[in-house]
Amino acid sequence: MAELKALEYLIASHPLIDNHAHNLLSALSASDYAKYPFESVVSEAQGEALTDQSTKTLAHLRALKQLAEFYECSPTLDEIKSSRDKLIRDNYELLVKRCLEGTQMLLLDDGLNADDVEQYPWHNRFTPGPTKRIVRIETIAAELAKSVFEASLEDDGELIKDGLESLSEPVLLLLWARFRKEFSTSIQASLNDPDVVSFKSVICYRSGLNVESPSPDEMFSAFQSYIVRAAENGDFRINHKPLNDHLVLSTLRTIAGQRAEKGTSKPIQFHTGLGDTDINLRLSNPAFLQGLIEKFSRVDFVLLHSAYPYTREAGYLASSYPNTYLDVGEVFPMTSRDAQESILRQSLELVPSTKILWSTDGHYHPETYWLANKQFREALNSVLSDYLRKGDYTLIQATDTASEILFQNSNRLYNLNQGPEFPQQLPTIIPHPRSSIHPSSVSPSVLELENFLRDNPSVEFIWMQFIDNTATVRLRMLPIRKFRQMVLEEERVTITSAVLNVLQTDVTVGPDPLIAGSFYMKPDLSTLCRNVGIESKSATVMTFWQKEDGSPFEGCPRTTLRNIVNKCHKEHGISILCGFEIELVFMKQQIEADGSVNYVPWTTIHSWSNMTSEIRAGLPSIENIVRALADIDIHLEQFHAESSPGQFEFVLPPSNPLTATDTLIKARQTIVHVAEQHGLRATLYPRPYATSAGTAAHVHLSISPTTREDAFLAGMLAHLPAVLAFTFPQSASYERVRPGIWAGGTWVAWGNGNRETPIRKIYPGRWEWKSMDGLANPYLGVASIISAGYLGLKGDLVPSMKACNVDTATLTPSEREALSITTPMPLVLEGSIAALRKDPALIELMGKDFTSRYIDVRLGEMEMLEDMPDDERRSWLIARY
Repeated sequence: MAELKALEYLIASHPLIDNHAHNLLSALSASDYAKYPFESVVSEAQGEALTDQSTKTLAHLRALKQLAEFYECSPTLDEIKSSRDKLIRDNYELLVKRCLEGTQMLLLDDGLNADDVEQYPWHNRFTPGPTKRIVRIETIAAELAKSVFEASLEDDGELIKDGLESLSEPVLLLLWARFRKEFSTSIQASLNDPDVVSFKSVICYRSGLNVESPSPDEMFSAFQSYIVRAAENGDFRINHKPLNDHLVLSTLRTIAGQRAEKGTSKPIQFHTGLGDTDINLRLSNPAFLQGLIEKFSRVDFVLLHSAYPYTREAGYLASSYPNTYLDVGEVFPMTSRDAQESILRQSLELVPSTKILWSTDGHYHPETYWLANKQFREALNSVLSDYLRKGDYTLIQATDTASEILFQNSNRLYNLNQGPEFPQQLPTIIPHPRSSIHPSSVSPSVLELENFLRDNPSVEFIWMQFIDNTATVRLRMLPIRKFRQMVLEEERVTITSAVLNVLQTDVTVGPDPLIAGSFYMKPDLSTLCRNVGIESKSATVMTFWQKEDGSPFEGCPRTTLRNIVNKCHKEHGISILCGFEIELVFMKQQIEADGSVNYVPWTTIHSWSNMTSEIRAGLPSIENIVRALADIDIHLEQFHAESSPGQFEFVLPPSNPLTATDTLIKARQTIVHVAEQHGLRATLYPRPYATSAGTAAHVHLSISPTTREDAFLAGMLAHLPAVLAFTFPQSASYERVRPGIWAGGTWVAWGNGNRETPIRKIYPGRWEWKSMDGLANPYLGVASIISAGYLGLKGDLVPSMKACNVDTATLTPSEREALSITTPMPLVLEGSIAALRKDPALIELMGKDFTSRYIDVRLGEMEMLEDMPDDERRSWLIARY
């Protein structure tokens, strides 16, 4: 289902904003498993519960398998550690980069008490967007309390002269006043700090989410107890409920005041649900925050970590209060696949898609980011695809939901002002930020592109190809990022119309070349194919030619072929299959004494379907060609040596005519590329050696149903001389039109299995058209053949010619007459062109203006080539075809 594919691609490739994460360890500490157990990437447990028991959980086992894929090792903890240790030693930043692929921006709570982490600016180098801070209010408070206390000890004025003994009530009151002032000032400073995007409270760990408004006496008493204890043991962690409640309430008042005064402010995140043994699970239920959410309606609350196992309670709050948001992080990868999908479904039960945020809660080990992002994208795709499949979502709604959760909601809530930046190597169907194309308006072509790029991530460039009237393959090369943008925004590549009158040398010919004007190349994404056998991270795509308004441009070879195939089907119910035999001669380049280039045989001990000593020696080259073709899903029917020195035949599988011809072009290019790697020139030149067999490009056509085969055959015979202008397009083509060399003969005729007639009937409704070679534009050649058959169908022709099952050259005039073989094949190009000019019906189908220009090109090309000496012309053509 195309819609499901579109959604899958979006989720897999859309950049994300990680709205809650933590600092990574430095390279020196990343392998310190005694201090930072690697098992913690999938569990909040500690001690024996972490190292011995958590390893038996489903979440742990799943993570091992995924990490084993990441490190390309066995799925055991020891093997994974060994592999990661090596990468950490070799290139720790590469590991971090890989783990953060797809992340555009990190919002870091840098309040974890760890001395071995990198500071938050260090993380900037790994994401397109800048890393921002989340201020943990309890950490700030502890640092301020310590600094206030230590400053008082050193104050000459002194509050504290004799240590703890002087911590009298008046002294404590002054310390309390200083602390409150410093804390309020710090929160206000953070509100004004552009690097800070949010606040966070871990009161859930300290005293629970049941925040109350303590009295002044309760607050002071808690502070007194706290500071005395801290002064004694040096631990300034705040863990007294009235004091913790005060910190939260003070922060909320400051945030609300900023909103009232300036109209803008910053959210506050609350750890809810899942945690380690330091947490009171019952008091981690976000339902306890309902009163605060109501009271501080000007403050945006973010309920972190899916509030698991209280996801539904959090969802209720986020759905009921406009200032409440639900973060769905941390449970990835802490829970099983089923749990993750269940959590997402529970989140979507009530919560608007515009209020769900994504985060990894990544910390210490880079793999925490990678695992969380990977598993979240998988779960999100599974859940949204299910709703799309069931009709609960339309594609636009599903893609909007994914984009909002991954990126847009955090971007909006935290005022990040980011536009999604899509890495070149990742497939995406989301438009460039400047695009007006909605992600849901994806076409099948876009799906083809993303499917191809997903399967071929190494591709960096796209070659947009077309074949001109001289059968020269021309192209424009685009970086993949530009090509993707072009496809998504439905842009096209402009080509001068003069190409219709251009020779291989780029010289225009004819009385009226189209110097002014253009047509537009539109890529046919179904033809995308990697370039193999060549040192290039590129792929080719064939194109259709269009006018400015998007209508077909006359003369487009692929459009011409597609149109005539469609006419056969729509008007006569005839479906057509097409297949090609590729004949090539492999030659070696030789530089002569005068500097000229000559091409000499690759093999001399050579014969048809034989395995000579030279052929055996050359098998690695031939078999590499077959492997390269298979690598791009061109699977040959068979291949073998042909008669001429160095000549081989490769038989392609049948398909619809347009696809078959696209495959032919790609196969030829691949053969040439691989041959070059082996120091060879693979040429389609029709007659490289005057005393040996020539080289053709035989076409196999079959029609279904076969009930109209006589009419189709009659049309091909009736228009054969004119068709030769397209299938035998150069003077060199007629070097093969000789009797007795298995090249199709010299008379317009057909036969049952007869290779000395231009049309060989193989069985009912299937023929081999032998009179085509590699100098022809194959799209035009096949289009002209089918056009001839179409005219037979249209006129309901009946062939008067009988089957000839011998070499027509051996027949006497009376024997030919008895078979109604009366028309000789043109022996020169001028004869075929003359026949074409006298065939208005064929011209009409191929295009009047196009045909006129095509003839101009062929005559101009003939004149150019005739001015060359024979040897020079031969080398010139071998080098180009």
